[in-house]
Parts: sequence; C-alpha cells; structure tokens
Amino acid sequence: MSKYKLVIFDMDGTLADTSPGIVNCVRYTQRKMNLPEISLEQMYSHVGPPMEESYNRNFGLTGDELKRAVEFHKEYAVMQGYKEIRWYDGIPELLGELRANGIVTAIATLKAHETVLKILDHFDMTDKFDIVIGTSTETPMNKCQLLKYCIEKTGIPKSNTVLVGDSSYDAVGAEECSIDFLAVTYGFGFKQQGELDLYKKIGVCKDAREISQIVM
Repeated sequence: MSKYKLVIFDMDGTLADTSPGIVNCVRYTQRKMNLPEISLEQMYSHVGPPMEESYNRNFGLTGDELKRAVEFHKEYAVMQGYKEIRWYDGIPELLGELRANGIVTAIATLKAHETVLKILDHFDMTDKFDIVIGTSTETPMNKCQLLKYCIEKTGIPKSNTVLVGDSSYDAVGAEECSIDFLAVTYGFGFKQQGELDLYKKIGVCKDAREISQIVM
C-alpha cells in the first residue's frame, strides 16, 4: 500500500503540454501592447513561472504596464488559450489509477485559477481531481502557499503527501512546505541532470508509468 494519500500535481509541463496556448498568450499580449519581439527560447520561458516574473524578465515591464500585460495574457487564455494544450501520454490513466486506489489528487499551479478550471472543464477532466488551486491577481500565492492550501483542505499529513512537478519552482515549493517531491523530466523545467542534483527528491520520472511505480 502506498504511503502517499495525497498526490499534488503541477500543471504546465507535468500534467499537460500547455506551451502552444502560453506562447499564443504572449503573442497576443505583444500585439495588444506593441511589445518587442523576443527569442523562441524566451517565449518558452513563460511556461511555468508566474506571469509577472516572465513579463518583467523578458520585456522589462513593471507597475501598471506589467499589470496590463498579465491581464491581456489572461484575456487570451480564457478566450482561446485554454484549448491549446495536450495532455501527456498516460496522464488520464494515471489519475484514474490513483483515484481507484483511494488516493486524493490535486492541482497546485502558478497558472491562473480561472484558466485551469476552463481547461479541466473543456477536456472533461474536472472529476479527475479533488482539489484545484491556481493563482489570481487579487490573492497571489507562491508554490508553497498553494501546496499548504491543498494539505489544509484535505487534512492529510505532510508525511503522506507528495508533489509531482517539472521545475525548480516545484522543487523549492515542496521543500519549503516540508513535503516530498517527485521530479519529471518530460516537461520544461529540468533539462539537465545538474539541475536536478540541486534539489531534494524521492525520484525522477520520464513518463506517467514511472510516476505510478514510485507513488504506488
């Protein structure tokens, strides 16, 4: 029997390849605000981190201009971008297996909460998760705070909780929250072995099957 009673997933790069929608959100924002062109590498760096951080890093936006960029990004996301994703192979089956074994499943993501709900509804995936929490402009939260929300809502001990994620934001958030972290390498955050060596983890997975083997 698994020691884990609560499995929390990151969204971008862990459950789904959301990069097409995110890139199109950035391009939409560029057109709306007449922002300069950036490299493809910079464009993909918007996948995962908070929107504010990405627009500040790549375009130097601050204050009201940064807020406008985030609003335009979210505008496209809820209008069209939420449809422009692909679930990674084996993820729906993995979620079904976890729930069939009585494990509580959750999403804790730095993606906008409204967008995540639209994604799940559009792809008929809402019933795959017991708890879903994303960020909002009104009540911004870091990764650790999102994780604590999931833990408090379920009442499941931290010792029986694991976060599955693909980036340093996930690894750091799990450590700050004192829960186990399981890294995946098929996403966007971890591309070199050296990066993974920097963080505590219970394992490294290259696909959904390996997640199941470790968690179960």
